[in-house]
Amino acid sequence: MGTRSNIAYQRANGQVVVTYCHYDGYPEYNGLLINEHYNNQKKAEELANQGYLSCLRPTIKECLDDRANIDPPLTYHSAHTFYNDVQFDIEWIYLFKNNQWYVAEHKVSYDANYNCVDVGIKENDLQPLWTVLAKLEKESA
Repeated sequence: MGTRSNIAYQRANGQVVVTYCHYDGYPEYNGLLINEHYNNQKKAEELANQGYLSCLRPTIKECLDDRANIDPPLTYHSAHTFYNDVQFDIEWIYLFKNNQWYVAEHKVSYDANYNCVDVGIKENDLQPLWTVLAKLEKESA
């Protein structure tokens, strides 16, 4: 089973372009790769513009080599619209805006009848990726 994530960037006009990544969405893997290999506007756009990714790799070519689908990226009118449309099975959100990456865990809970209750993403859930990675590094030391 994959740890699904959305990888996105925000355009100057407020639109958000989003791609889906099926595997290894947690910060210890996708977060590290994003921070090390896609850490500027041009690279963030190139990555998210690819559409469906099975797995994130250090280069776009490697990302595309083993993808299972060719679904295009989605474009949302605003970040708010994107946050409200995050699917229940997406566990991590990565968003490049204001010249840096942000990350949020998408929390989903279940009611007493085991029905999915989507808690959703809010703007203040997003944390700068570098701070999350620094915290993880400190915890593992």
